[in-house]
Amino acid sequence: MSLLDRIRRHLPSLLVFALALGAAGCFDHYQVISSSGPPSELVGVTSMTVQYDYSNVRISNKGLSEEEWLASREEDAHRETYLETKESANIGIIEGLQAGLSGVQFATGQAPAGTIQVTVSYTDWEEGMYAGPVAWPSKIGAHVIFSRDGVTLDEIAVNAKEDASVFTPAPQQRLHTCGQRLGEFAAEYVRKAAG
Repeated sequence: MSLLDRIRRHLPSLLVFALALGAAGCFDHYQVISSSGPPSELVGVTSMTVQYDYSNVRISNKGLSEEEWLASREEDAHRETYLETKESANIGIIEGLQAGLSGVQFATGQAPAGTIQVTVSYTDWEEGMYAGPVAWPSKIGAHVIFSRDGVTLDEIAVNAKEDASVFTPAPQQRLHTCGQRLGEFAAEYVRKAAG
């Protein structure tokens, strides 16, 4: 049997194996923009303070700024839903970080001097929609920046998506899940960087 025949015979098995690795999460869920290591400045960190930045966000497929998007809403209920989705995503990020970094204490706001500030700088935002046969997913993109005393130590880009369905009809629910995933991906980065 020639080498080419062997490759052809085993190719389907190799493809299934590669897909299984991807499904098992063997690939990183983030893109490293900059890192402080080795050794990482995140080694031994026991507390982090998280803040959220919407100044660079682009909302919907129209790429509107937050101010433009809010001004384009015809009903106050739409603006309220957006504010609720922001809060849901932010809570989800903290939950994801806590789940992935059990030995680290988290707070929100400005970090005390000498401690780690985590800034979630949102870049992309899509609330998604579910209305029976018409549905599209919720999506969030962000840069997660780890800094100390205003100096960036590490920065990653993360993205998350949650499909809209009969089981996930509310945008607050979907964006909360997206936030949790972003937090989990950031925690994964910290574990690997500090590892």
